[in-house]
Amino acid sequence: MIAPENDDYEYGVVIDAGSSGSRIHVYRWVNPLSSTISEDQLHSVPAIEQSKDWTSKTNPGLSSFEDKPNKAFSHHIKPLLKFAQDIIPKNKIENTPIFIQATAGMRLLKEKKRKLILKNLCDGIKKSTKFFINDCDSQIEVIDGETEGLYGWLSLNYLADHFNNYHRSSSNHFTFGFMDMGGASAQIAFVPSNEEEVEKHREDIATVYLKSVNGDVQEWDIFVSTWLGFGANQARQRYWAQLVNALPENTNSYDDDDFSTRKLYDPCMPKGSKHEFKFKKMSFTAIGLGDFDQCTKSIYPLLLKNIPCKDKPCLFNGVHTPRIDFSKDKFVGVSEYWYVPNDIFKLGGAYDFEKFSENVKNFCNSDWKDLLENNKKGAYNSIPDDFLIDSCFKSNWILNVLHEGFEMPKSIGEAVPEEDHPTFQSLDRINDTELSWTLGRILLYASGQVVLGDKNVRVGVVPSKIEAKEFGKTFISGTVDPYGSSNSGIFGLSFKLLIPLFIIGTVVFHLSKSNKSKWRNLHISRFAAAIESFIRYVKRWRDSTTTVFEMLSEVEEGRFDRPSSEGGNSFRQPTSYPSRSKSMFDFNGHREGRPSTGESSAKRAHSERAGATRPVRGIKPAFSMADFNKLQDRGSHSGL
Repeated sequence: MIAPENDDYEYGVVIDAGSSGSRIHVYRWVNPLSSTISEDQLHSVPAIEQSKDWTSKTNPGLSSFEDKPNKAFSHHIKPLLKFAQDIIPKNKIENTPIFIQATAGMRLLKEKKRKLILKNLCDGIKKSTKFFINDCDSQIEVIDGETEGLYGWLSLNYLADHFNNYHRSSSNHFTFGFMDMGGASAQIAFVPSNEEEVEKHREDIATVYLKSVNGDVQEWDIFVSTWLGFGANQARQRYWAQLVNALPENTNSYDDDDFSTRKLYDPCMPKGSKHEFKFKKMSFTAIGLGDFDQCTKSIYPLLLKNIPCKDKPCLFNGVHTPRIDFSKDKFVGVSEYWYVPNDIFKLGGAYDFEKFSENVKNFCNSDWKDLLENNKKGAYNSIPDDFLIDSCFKSNWILNVLHEGFEMPKSIGEAVPEEDHPTFQSLDRINDTELSWTLGRILLYASGQVVLGDKNVRVGVVPSKIEAKEFGKTFISGTVDPYGSSNSGIFGLSFKLLIPLFIIGTVVFHLSKSNKSKWRNLHISRFAAAIESFIRYVKRWRDSTTTVFEMLSEVEEGRFDRPSSEGGNSFRQPTSYPSRSKSMFDFNGHREGRPSTGESSAKRAHSERAGATRPVRGIKPAFSMADFNKLQDRGSHSGL
């Protein structure tokens, strides 16, 4: 559907470049300064709209161009942008930003190949389209699972209307916690309901800044963490390895590890089923036993609850987290939390442990031939056999992660009132809108377009001091840098400062032609001194731990809140340096949340956000929404 021309609307485009393909999303919202905005919308973030047919996908993934990066734009992205051009009014194209956010597949490529692909996309968009692409480093990038998770949290709570009617005078701002389980990783993102937990773990907390249409600042403290290797598919692979390594022949010190026993018995597969898999280049055959209770016991060690927790509390794998109060902190699960419960058991939506676990038990203990027959009749959405055979394991893994990993009580006690939210629910749509993290990215941008309110507050995500210090994570700006990437080092700022110097130099040059040698020598000398001073100034900034652009950001925000060491001098040094970076992703390594350090969070110094009374807050690791989505066109549930 082509959008009707209306000068009140602004548009934005986000491309989710995943491992199996790239999907484009076209969004629009009313300009925050428009006179058509009603009074009741002023205390809310800009209202984002998307028609059902404003999305399209192309296959395979962007990473498939690793050996032909010069074709990435023309063969992959260009057709998607043509799709967007047919929707957006022509007079709006030049002001419509493009965000290409690459995820799973691109993360695995070598840096050189990754950069070549991204550069080809940037060059292609600039040469072949009129879309607004001013800062390629922030608009065309590979994002980590943590950033993706933050966008997912934003998307969820936007669709649930939790950013509407925001009043700073109220401290009661409810939001949903976000849980995601993809193929490779599991993640969590939530605002702790207990303020004492927030203060106790201040250095582990991220802060998201949004602006309502009237300019009011919305400030959200979020804890985010990820567990790489704990997604459904990776957990399955670790489980296979556990079965093989548990064989007596592989625990005998005299054994040559020839894996002569190639037949294994798996309680997490239906009775009578068989599955072949490879381990260390050896082929094995697993035979299903169909034993729910034994499956649950066999899966538990995969959570690695035995890893020491040096900075309590921890959940699993030794990852430190604030304490979760499940009586107040309510969660929504996506991806695998939705697929198996919905496809197999028709139990998507509000979670009931007794009902879900009983269905899983009956399924796991069933004969394989009976399950196949039921699937042919449409009982399980007619999913492929290889998905069906994994469903017992995945269902059990979900139960283990929720109750043993995240320690969610199996019963809260009293029944949940109808007007309250369930402790946990699985969804893939809200109010008939897809729950996609791409909406969160465009929400940041739309909110960043609000010009009213405190000019010292920038819409975006401020990382925690721990993440900034240990992993180099930096500020994610909601807006697009009008001067280009901060990665250009001092060039952007130097260029702007050199313009007036060039003008002055030109004037001095012409004046130097004057016959008044005394006047000429005086001004040339002063100009040379100014140039020399400028060079020393830039060099001093360049050699410091912060870039010029970051220091400029501090000045723009008025963030000088660290008392000077020079006695009573009222000048304050900046406590943190958020820059407009490409993302919060560290390509030099992987991590599974922040391992506990042995130092209590409560003992760490608190940093403050200056120019206002708001403290500087931070970010924790996040997640990947459906890293390896296998199933498509499933049923959906939109309730909350």
